[in-house]
Amino acid sequence: MTAVTESDIQELKELIQAQTEQLKGISNDLNELKISQAKIDVRLDTWKPSIDKIPDLAEKIGELKNWRQIAFVAITATIGGIVGWFARGGGLRP
Repeated sequence: MTAVTESDIQELKELIQAQTEQLKGISNDLNELKISQAKIDVRLDTWKPSIDKIPDLAEKIGELKNWRQIAFVAITATIGGIVGWFARGGGLRP
């Protein structure tokens, strides 16, 4: 085995210090991510009542769509009946 030199020890110290600085940076980044996540959670909590209403609104829109279809069929049938009545000669005669 070779003897450990002063330069080897210095190199190891620098490597350890560099790794320590990287860990501090990662720790700071992790703290920033936690803060960002907390902000997102707060925002979602404020939006939660609105988000919870989406299924009810979708159901109401579906109901309106059904009523719209029923109204369309009824109007079409009525207009068709009137046009048919005129076509059979039941309309205004001069």
